[in-house]
Amino acid sequence: MRSNNKSLAYALLRITLGVNFTGHGLIRIHNGAAAFAQTTSEHLAKSPLPQSLIYAFSYAIPFIEAILGLTLILGIFTRISLTTGAVFMMLLTIGVTANQQWDLASQQLLYSTVFFLLLFLLEHNHFSLDTALRRTTETDNRT
Repeated sequence: MRSNNKSLAYALLRITLGVNFTGHGLIRIHNGAAAFAQTTSEHLAKSPLPQSLIYAFSYAIPFIEAILGLTLILGIFTRISLTTGAVFMMLLTIGVTANQQWDLASQQLLYSTVFFLLLFLLEHNHFSLDTALRRTTETDNRT
């Protein structure tokens, strides 16, 4: 596969993941982060995790999703965003496995795999603000 095709494929996958996360986050924020946190806490009521921790983390989830999604769409802070997203998926997986929601754990493993692939192939992140800013900085340093 030509280098441009790899960069294009990378950008399309990164942006698709970003749109997915942004959509999740913004819709949940629009519908009320507190309502989302309350519903999530109720779903995890039988888990051994502390309810106050579940509620606090659930309240933050929509904002984390929206921020991660927007940074992935734009391709800014990509490495940090992908690493944060992978850790975020680990934390979500702790919650759903504690509640024995194996179907959701499987879905989260798929998201984790996409985060892994994007981080592993980061060298192909050419269509991004990270790359544009790096080029601008390099040009400024030469003049």
